[in-house]
Amino acid sequence: MKHAERIRPILAALLASLLFSLNALALPNDREQPVKVSADNLEANRSKNLSVYSGNVVITQGSLQIRADRVEVHGNAQGEINRVVATGRPAHFQQQVEESTNPVKAKAKRIEFLVGSDSLQLTGEAHVDRDGNTLSAERIDYDLKSEQMKAQGRSNKERGEMIWKPESKPAENGNNEQ
Repeated sequence: MKHAERIRPILAALLASLLFSLNALALPNDREQPVKVSADNLEANRSKNLSVYSGNVVITQGSLQIRADRVEVHGNAQGEINRVVATGRPAHFQQQVEESTNPVKAKAKRIEFLVGSDSLQLTGEAHVDRDGNTLSAERIDYDLKSEQMKAQGRSNKERGEMIWKPESKPAENGNNEQ
């Protein structure tokens, strides 16, 4: 059996487990928490349903945190948020998905969340880390509903890269003396 054929199922399983649907696996009460925004500047245009926060922007809701140089919050005529765009050098996203684990962390020059399609797009030196398992690429598209993602490099010289830690094995009972 070729090496690529043996490793393909392992990579598929890892990709599925590396990035979980952030909405489905967020801490149960995250969405019930108030949204807090702090920034150096705020510009709001109700006629365009657009709010722009700039300068050391920090948005939190429960365990979710977004840090960026600038965040645009786009809404529809009913005042519902339909798109959030965070930019920075880099912009950061993190959310704890289970109480007993470390948060999922993502960073990129641009992070865009499309609320209607429940998808996340990371562009510009995109990087995702879940408990030391990492995915890096120029762009990472992640469909939160189907839990599918696609990563791509800028060229053959700058390809996507995934690194995962082997699962730790329980200590064996017995004598390890040699």
